[in-house]
Amino acid sequence: MRTIQGKRCRTPSGLFGEFARALAFPDYFGHNWDALEECLADLEWLPGKGYILLITDTEAVLPDDEEEYETLLEVLDDAGEAWSKGHTTGGQRAPFHVVFVITQPNKSKRKHWDLKEFSATDPETLKAKPRTKPSAKHSRK
Repeated sequence: MRTIQGKRCRTPSGLFGEFARALAFPDYFGHNWDALEECLADLEWLPGKGYILLITDTEAVLPDDEEEYETLLEVLDDAGEAWSKGHTTGGQRAPFHVVFVITQPNKSKRKHWDLKEFSATDPETLKAKPRTKPSAKHSRK
């Protein structure tokens, strides 16, 4: 499990730097959306049976740019799909999960989260199935 500090992800540049730090991306990481997707579908330098990314302070992630936030969700969704289907650099399959931590007082900070909500205190929401609806595709910058 790797922790992404949302407070360091207020801008795309900050987000790329924080992902690079937390996941120990190689020096060739290009600090753009395509490079992020490529590195997330590789991770050969972090061998494991699966991957969990914990994003803290999610309300601070790209708070002023909904389009960039949607692109992040798309990249993470694509990485999860690549790992589940074996479309990774090494061709292996592995669980790839992302947990967004959003506290109740901060839920209203973003108009549309586009995330399946689970409550750590409500056993019924923990039984709910994850979202299967694909996210809207956006052109990457």
